[in-house]
Amino acid sequence: MASRTRILLFVVVLITLSWGVYECKYYYSYYADLKDRPWAYSRDENTPLLVGTWQGEFRDPDNVAKTIRLTIEPPVSDEERSRKAARRTRKRSSFSRTDKKWFGGEATVTSVRGKEEYSLSGHVRTDDGHQLGPVRFSTDDGIGPVRSNFNLHSASEGGTWQDDELTLTIGFTYTTKTGSSHWSSADPRYDKKATIHFSRIKP
Repeated sequence: MASRTRILLFVVVLITLSWGVYECKYYYSYYADLKDRPWAYSRDENTPLLVGTWQGEFRDPDNVAKTIRLTIEPPVSDEERSRKAARRTRKRSSFSRTDKKWFGGEATVTSVRGKEEYSLSGHVRTDDGHQLGPVRFSTDDGIGPVRSNFNLHSASEGGTWQDDELTLTIGFTYTTKTGSSHWSSADPRYDKKATIHFSRIKP
C-alpha cells in the first residue's frame, strides 16, 4: 500500500513539474513577444496593432477599380505557442533575431476582372513596427491569379502604419492569357505603382 502511495505521489509530482515547465516556456515566449513585437502583441485588447485586417481601394495600371483586403496574422499563434511549449526538446531555430520583425498573411483583390488571392510576407523596419520594409505577394504556383491582368507584385520599402491607418505603395506584374509574365519598357503602364491607403476592418 505504501509503495502504491509513493508511486502515486511520484506521478503527481511529475505531472506538476511538467505543467510548471510548460507554463514557464509558454509565458516566457509570450512576454518576449510583447517586448520584441509590440506591433503584433499587446496585453490591452484595445491597442491598435499592425496585425489585423485592412481594406483599401485602388486603380491598377489599366485603370480598373479594385478593392484589396489584407489580413496580417500574428507571427506566432496561441496554438503554435502551446505546441512549442509542450515539446520536451527544443529544436534549434534557423531564424535570427532579425526575424522578430517578420510578418505574413493573406491578400485578396476583387474587381470586374475576378478575384486575386495571394500570400504575403514582409518585415517591419523599426522596433515599433510603424515603418515597413518591402512586402511581397505570391501565389502557390508562382503564376498571376488572374490572366490578362495586372496582378500584385510587391509593396516597396517605405510603407507606414499608425493606429487604424496603413499605407503601401504597390507595384504590379502583368500576366498574359497563357499565364506568363510580360513587361515592356515602351509602355508606361508597366512601371506604374499605386499608393493605397488602408483602413482597419474591426471585428
